[in-house]
Amino acid sequence: MAQFCKQCGTAHTPDARFCDECGKAVNVASSPTPAPASAAVPVRAGMQRRHLILAGGVLAVVIVAGGALAWLLAPEAASASSFSRAINAHLAADEAARDKLLCLTNLPYQKEEIRVASYDSSTRQWLDILVRSGLYTAPVEQSSGGWLAQPQFVYALAAPGKAALRGNKLCVAKGVNVAKVSGYEQVREMGGQQVAMATAKLALTDEAAWLSASPDRALILQHLPNGDLEMQLPLALVDKQWQVTDRAQLQQATMAMAGAMRQASGAQGAGMLDKLKGLFSFGGHPLQGKWKAPMGGVLEFTRDSVIENDKVSKGTFATEGNVVTFAPEGAGGMAMQISLSNSNNTATLSIGGMPVAVLQRLRD
Repeated sequence: MAQFCKQCGTAHTPDARFCDECGKAVNVASSPTPAPASAAVPVRAGMQRRHLILAGGVLAVVIVAGGALAWLLAPEAASASSFSRAINAHLAADEAARDKLLCLTNLPYQKEEIRVASYDSSTRQWLDILVRSGLYTAPVEQSSGGWLAQPQFVYALAAPGKAALRGNKLCVAKGVNVAKVSGYEQVREMGGQQVAMATAKLALTDEAAWLSASPDRALILQHLPNGDLEMQLPLALVDKQWQVTDRAQLQQATMAMAGAMRQASGAQGAGMLDKLKGLFSFGGHPLQGKWKAPMGGVLEFTRDSVIENDKVSKGTFATEGNVVTFAPEGAGGMAMQISLSNSNNTATLSIGGMPVAVLQRLRD
């Protein structure tokens, strides 16, 4: 198909490059029209917005990550939840501590039969409660024989009773959880460590079926070592987490604090020590006598000393109300406060304001 020169109108072949008549170049592809400069602006603006959004997102991630890291590195706050978690973890890991709360040890429960003399009414009443709970069969009366024959009552352990045994202990549940806790609002610093004495009200978990169905459930729970399912435990902030500690560790922290107090008082001169000594006076006090400590030891208070395992610590006593304060002689001792109950038969021993033991008065 013929084509025509746009200059002179002469026809030329489709593959011709120049017009034969006027020499004008033909069949030349037209150059693309350049886009206006303003068309590139939205592209660059879009790229800038994307860069800003990306940078903002990275910054937000850094801020969130930094906050999370700071939260992870911060010490655990003293709260009901942190104390409950620490106590629950302690009881879950320490079977002996758990058994002290959940198991009865007032009789040799591991025996197949328990024989009770007819005159021992209190033991019989207790075993009758366990009979009603299905742990023992009804008692069988027998004679002890001999010249002074005495009737006895024989209680045989039933299958539910055997299932409830752990060693020689009769247990009412498999575990406990903290139902309510206090003490987190009274945190103290002792020897550079945060410590507190927590009081936990406990609730049974996985309670034994026989206990749940027993008509004497409340009476049985009262016979547990902690019949009210309440206990006191010392806690310390260790590795930024609250943990149940033992009283020995608490005492070490107390000793460190006492040492710091002695150094501080020494730095202020002998006048402060004289004032502290002036708060105490020799004389009688209501603690005099022997007291039983929680682990079976005996603590004896005399007019001017404290005796523990034949170790005598001389010092002075001061009484204010129901609180007796003992200030030991020398630089190595620790002051202690002993709060007497209304009956004067029990006392709470505190060091540095922190309760560390409950004492029971021994009568001669």
